[in-house]
Amino acid sequence: MTAPSVIERNQRAELAKAARREEILAAARRVVAARGLRGTTIADIADEASIALGTIYLYFSSKEAVFAALSQQLHGLIAAALTAGTDATSLDGVVRVRIDNVFAACAENRDLVRLVMLNTDPGSDVAKSLRRADEEFEAPMVDIVEQGMGLGLIREADPGIMTKLVKGLVTMAVYEAFVVADGTSAEKYREVCTDMVLACMRPATGMP
Repeated sequence: MTAPSVIERNQRAELAKAARREEILAAARRVVAARGLRGTTIADIADEASIALGTIYLYFSSKEAVFAALSQQLHGLIAAALTAGTDATSLDGVVRVRIDNVFAACAENRDLVRLVMLNTDPGSDVAKSLRRADEEFEAPMVDIVEQGMGLGLIREADPGIMTKLVKGLVTMAVYEAFVVADGTSAEKYREVCTDMVLACMRPATGMP
């Protein structure tokens, strides 16, 4: 049996590191969901993850850095659902499938939705950093919107602004559905949100 190569050892080490990082984030989700961000310490997260306090600092510099990573998980989840491939060919079909995907993903991660949306301070460094990261998350959707405009499927507008407004509307609908209403009226919020997004994106018709 041959000894593993340097590349194989490095790959295993990277996989182990990624797995440990996910363990820490999963532990943080449980602790912050139960205590809130202000009531949680980095030591609490380390205890929940069953690792030494010093070890957690190898992955995250602070509690805020952990929260930023959790926020990125949620933002990435929503962005991925909004840009996922679909067999639908009409604007209505594409929008409905993608918003369905967002609501399904958020329903499966309701704790993460509540955790991030209830603990985010808009003026914090974390929030400012996330707003910058949003540009990366939004880039694929901007491309999709531009393509739709080129095909005449979506009304002419600034694609970056339309993307932000659509993403903002969907995010607000998710907040109302899974945080305020605690998931009890998610289907109604999804339907109304979908209709509003379609009204925003459909090409303008001759209006008086």
